[in-house]
Amino acid sequence: MEGCLAASDTDSPRPTLVAPRAVAESTAPRLAATAQRRDDPLDASWTERLWVLGSAGAAVVLAFAFGFAYHRSATLELVGLIPASVFAVGKFLPIWGVTGQSHFSPWQLGCLIWAMDTVTILTMVYGLELLYRVPGLEAGLRRVQINAGLVLSAYPRIRRAAVIGVVLFVLFPIAGTGAIGGAFLGILLGLRRPVLIAAISLGGLCGGMLMAALAVNFASAVQTLNAMQSDPAVKWTIMSLVALTVIGALLWLNRAYQRALASARADGQADA
Repeated sequence: MEGCLAASDTDSPRPTLVAPRAVAESTAPRLAATAQRRDDPLDASWTERLWVLGSAGAAVVLAFAFGFAYHRSATLELVGLIPASVFAVGKFLPIWGVTGQSHFSPWQLGCLIWAMDTVTILTMVYGLELLYRVPGLEAGLRRVQINAGLVLSAYPRIRRAAVIGVVLFVLFPIAGTGAIGGAFLGILLGLRRPVLIAAISLGGLCGGMLMAALAVNFASAVQTLNAMQSDPAVKWTIMSLVALTVIGALLWLNRAYQRALASARADGQADA
């Protein structure tokens, strides 16, 4: 099955929207025409792209420059935390803030998630054509594109609450969601560029703050348990049960999400 976005011609990787077969027919014409509309979120002038991406890049460089100048150890920690969040822990990053090993609080790490998602959506909206030219990225981007179309097929109610659906998709801490997938989902839903950027940024902020609140409350509960219960066996049993319950719930959500995508993929192949 083709991805939800495809190159418009062989000379340029400029993506145009193509609805997957699994998406409802009533939605297909609107999706296919998105690239032709004046409010196409990807249709920005190169001047605007250079200004936005240049400003965002300069802000990141200045932030790290000041960090290395005035707080080198904390900045070095950030250098490790950012790829850890991108490739491994995702929105669970604020949990690191309650371990006592970090320079940052859970709330600050939640803000870091928001900043990362905001930079990600700006890069996607204003630099997607360039990303398609980076060796090794195209295959990964196309997988995300296909999943975005499958999400619409598996969860058709997202189309009715487009902005809220994108926000929820971004803030959920399960595999396959996040700013990149949310960007493709928002493009398929026909969100205008400012709305798409705001939705992804808000989803990142809500997701980061939610995980920070959970981390802080869990740490507070552990401290209360330590004060009330002197038997270490009882304490570790309670904490283990709570941790297993949370992990089990997340695994169940992730499994249900993957099953829904697999069902949508099978339906699309059957229709092909």
